[in-house]
Amino acid sequence: MLAKWMAAAVLAAALPAGADEAATKLGGDELRTLVTGAKVHHVTSAGSERRWTNDPDGTLVASTNNRKYGGAMARAASSPGQWSINESDKYCIEIDWKRELEKWCATIVKGEDGTYYLGKVDPARKIEFAK
Repeated sequence: MLAKWMAAAVLAAALPAGADEAATKLGGDELRTLVTGAKVHHVTSAGSERRWTNDPDGTLVASTNNRKYGGAMARAASSPGQWSINESDKYCIEIDWKRELEKWCATIVKGEDGTYYLGKVDPARKIEFAK
């Protein structure tokens, strides 16, 4: 039994650390500096590409290619919204698309390569901030 436990421990120690372990959670001044005034680019899980600028007053105007709805409904659109950082140091977005209200908050994490993600290191959760 002890030999099996030791073998498992050695194997676990030999495996590379998970991507999340190498990620750095952003918060406080570092997060505010990153997002305030940033041009944001994000692709949703449905494939809609969206862009907006986080204005210093907490407002934004987002645009999307609207791939979520596909076909004839996939027309470009823009809508007003708001961004903020909540008391838990999460980046929050609220966009009033004509079809639906988008509202979410997520922890911003920075991968080892400097790429930013929503919540965890996962290419499908990538978000870009540029000044």
